[in-house]
Amino acid sequence: MSALLARLIDDAALDAPDPAPPDRVPMDRVPMDRALAAHREAGRDPAAGRFLCPASRFAELRALLVPEDLLDLGLIADTGIEELPDALDAVRAEPRVRPSAVRIALPRDADQARAVAVTIARLPSDVPAHIEVRRSPGWRDALDRMSAARDHGALLGAAYRMDGPDAEVAAFISACAERGLPFTCTAGADRAVRHQDRHGFLNVLLATAGATRGDDVRRTLERTDPSGLAAELLALTDDEVRATRRLLLSFGTPGVDAALSALSLIRPPAA
Repeated sequence: MSALLARLIDDAALDAPDPAPPDRVPMDRVPMDRALAAHREAGRDPAAGRFLCPASRFAELRALLVPEDLLDLGLIADTGIEELPDALDAVRAEPRVRPSAVRIALPRDADQARAVAVTIARLPSDVPAHIEVRRSPGWRDALDRMSAARDHGALLGAAYRMDGPDAEVAAFISACAERGLPFTCTAGADRAVRHQDRHGFLNVLLATAGATRGDDVRRTLERTDPSGLAAELLALTDDEVRATRRLLLSFGTPGVDAALSALSLIRPPAA
């Protein structure tokens, strides 16, 4: 299971949902010291991935780093594509973090195909970028353009928020599989591990594996049997595991501790 789970769970404690639920404190108000301490603790697990940090909060993060820190950073370009070069310069100037990816969301109301063309043209060429597409007109064409750019050497993947209906999530995963386009996804803490609420990360892992084989992705996302999901994940062949993780880069959640704890379903306890 190590290859299936390696660096799978990104820490999205600071990644505010869009739009933020009206009945909750927006996640961009999570105190940095609390988020960083939790990430340091979670980072001991080999399934723990990047610390996702908005560019607007990097100075706050930097002020709390200690000499022993070496964070694998996913930079969220919340200040816009225009400010991204300066934000990356600030990250690169800090030796206690490593910018391993940039994520930027396309404008919600824009034609996604046109917006992604503009975004790709302005992205840095030396850091992998994950472009968050919206379920708006042109989203499939946007994936086509990302795939074409990858064919020409661009370090690109798609990104998606797993907060919509099963049919929409299934359509996105299937579309990425059809194009061989890697993707990362983000779910709220209440959707990441509560398998009875559908499309938690076990569902997404198995749905991604199934998408590479042409299985019914929506049906897998709708399943509410964590033991059954775990059994099928444990039965994946080495080739299927590699194909799954080539497609699914990571699963981000603000509930990292809960997600890592839930991995006990598909891996043996630590010795």
